[in-house]
Amino acid sequence: MQKQSMIPEIDGFYGAYYPNRKASDKAMILMLGDSSDDRMAKSGAKWIHGIGCHALCMSPYKKDYGHHDYPLERFGAAINFLKSRGIRKIGIAGASTTGMLALIAASYYPDITLTIKL
Repeated sequence: MQKQSMIPEIDGFYGAYYPNRKASDKAMILMLGDSSDDRMAKSGAKWIHGIGCHALCMSPYKKDYGHHDYPLERFGAAINFLKSRGIRKIGIAGASTTGMLALIAASYYPDITLTIKL
């Protein structure tokens, strides 16, 4: 599975983009696990590929277990990143603490049209 890594200092957010091999204008922002490239994030990306979407896994930083410092502006940067790749439909999913972040991000950014809180 191909991966493109991002860091806040350059890209405006920390994450890993896992493009689907199949052409699609849909993507899901996933906040699963403790890092955007750990096993849970990669498994989520594979599942998202199976339903025909690209996957963008996000986390505050690599191996950040607390999720205490997660500026909302990072979601705006992630949305712009996806839109620059031709993505028109964007969803977001988070589990536990990041589930709350998914709800907050979706309330601030109208480009997010699907929200899943686990």
